[in-house]
Amino acid sequence: MKLIAHRGWSQGAGENTLAAFRRAAESRVSGVELDVRRDPRSGLLVVSHDPPNGDSPALTFEAALAFLAGTNLELFVEVKEAGIADAVIVQLAAAGVAERAVVFAFADIARGFPWTAPRRVRLGAILLYPWTMHRFMAAHRPDVILLGWDERLWTRFAFKTWWSLFSLERLARRYGKPVVPGIVRRTDDLAWLSRRGIGMTVADMDCIEL
Repeated sequence: MKLIAHRGWSQGAGENTLAAFRRAAESRVSGVELDVRRDPRSGLLVVSHDPPNGDSPALTFEAALAFLAGTNLELFVEVKEAGIADAVIVQLAAAGVAERAVVFAFADIARGFPWTAPRRVRLGAILLYPWTMHRFMAAHRPDVILLGWDERLWTRFAFKTWWSLFSLERLARRYGKPVVPGIVRRTDDLAWLSRRGIGMTVADMDCIEL
């Protein structure tokens, strides 16, 4: 199974930093996930899960790509706000990493992606519920399907129940697209996904025993 390191390595202190990306590049993971938004002060794209607060400067997307271009890591770039996907794609292409990048977002933001334009990168969406998936797939035909759970017990139970009934493997075959669950924070969850033939997942690497 390919592991994509969440926020460079894990969430919390040090997430979405060059140090996190460097650690991923030196490890056995296949790629990194990072969050991108626009800094309202500078207007630059920055790597940050939350809006920059000015207390410490966020890593610019350009600087992150300058480092990541020198690695073999796959890049999963989550767009955290509407209206910046085109700019994100332009910077990925300029850095020469577009062919190994996926640009994705939660469905409400992803609906505004340039779905009808020639695709310079793979586009994806986080689709949480089986009953909404077919409609989104029919409308936009994403290249990658991302599925989410979190650490609340009921969401983990619901995820496993839903996707056991609907079958992750059958879902991938039906749409002919990679299915990427996350965020995995437990080794037993990683094993559960592996037994279902899932080839890639996003994980908090500090929580996983390799």
